[in-house]
Amino acid sequence: LLLIFFIYIYLEVKVSIKRNISSKGSIANQKYIVFFSLFTLIPSVLISIFSLFLFSFALEKYFDEKITTAVNNSYDLARIYVDEKRNKIESDIVLLAYDLNKNSENLNKDNNIIRFLDTQRIIRDLDQIHLMDDKSNVILSSSTSGYLPIESQAFKMVLNDDRPLKIINAFENKSAAIIKLQNYENTFLYVVKFLDKRVSDYLKESEEAVNFYYTVENQNLGIKISFAIIYILIVSLLLFL
Repeated sequence: LLLIFFIYIYLEVKVSIKRNISSKGSIANQKYIVFFSLFTLIPSVLISIFSLFLFSFALEKYFDEKITTAVNNSYDLARIYVDEKRNKIESDIVLLAYDLNKNSENLNKDNNIIRFLDTQRIIRDLDQIHLMDDKSNVILSSSTSGYLPIESQAFKMVLNDDRPLKIINAFENKSAAIIKLQNYENTFLYVVKFLDKRVSDYLKESEEAVNFYYTVENQNLGIKISFAIIYILIVSLLLFL
């Protein structure tokens, strides 16, 4: 559009000069065109330079050390909370598995196990406790929120491993773990703890904000150049119009 305006105005000026070349007002006409162009272009250029300076200053303040620290801390705070819940679920399942293995002889009846699981769920502030077989079928449960299915890939990883496997998914508001019980035949302990949804949402928003912040920082120079080009194009279009 700018190029079309420029060509059109250039042709019009050229034709106008040719038509008035023999007239007494041709010199005045040319001077008028030159002076008008200069006295409209120069202020616009100065304003664009000043605007670019203000924009650069505002952009630099956007990357102030205090703001950068606040952005990083907001994400770290949410991440630390999630890490704390993840570590707690690991310690809870290890201790719970230890208690189940130690009392395996006394908990041979379903009612005893259910009461034991209910007590452990309340004491350890867990949302779900499940005993599962090697086919990932639920044997017994202690839960107030139903059964949250375990990922098949995670279950396969603990089939022949005695170590607990942590399953953390902050964006689905859950922290879970599974471990094989030594003193029970083909039995696995699966526990789930739901995270605070507000913190999960905050973690997601913080991560998006951090990614956007550093994307802008990495493209700092490009954004300034883009701003200058866009500003010059708009001003030029208005002048030519």
